[in-house]
Amino acid sequence: MDSELDMLIHAFNHLSDVINRYFDTELEHIVKTDITAKTFNGNYRDQLLARYYNVTEDVNRFVQTLEGLNFNRTIDGISLNRPALIEMEGLAFNDVQNYITKQEEEINQTLTLAKQILVEQGLIDEEGDNDD
Repeated sequence: MDSELDMLIHAFNHLSDVINRYFDTELEHIVKTDITAKTFNGNYRDQLLARYYNVTEDVNRFVQTLEGLNFNRTIDGISLNRPALIEMEGLAFNDVQNYITKQEEEINQTLTLAKQILVEQGLIDEEGDNDD
C-alpha cells in the first residue's frame, strides 16, 4: 500500500509530465524511496527528514518553473506558494507523526493548487488527464 507521501509523489510526477509535455522544461520525476528494515537500523530520523526535504525541494523547483511560465495564480487570483519546510520538534512518536502530517499538508496544498491552475489553463481536465 502506498503512503500519503507516495501518492503526493505520484501526483507531482504526473503534473511534471504535463508541464514537460507542453513546454520546454526538464522537470525530473521524484523517485519513490522504499522503506526497508535496513532503513530502521540506520538513523531513521535523518533519513525521514532527508526524504521530506528532497520532495519539498523538488516541489519548490516545480513551482519555480510554473512561475516562469506565469502559471502561478488561479483565475480567482489565489497565488501558488512554495511549500514550507517544517521543522521536526522532537524524536517522540507524536512529534514525528505531527511533522509528517504538517509536511504532507504543505506539499498537498501546493500540488492541489497547481493542478487547479493547470485545469484552468486547459492543460489537463478535472480528473487530471491530459486534454488532447
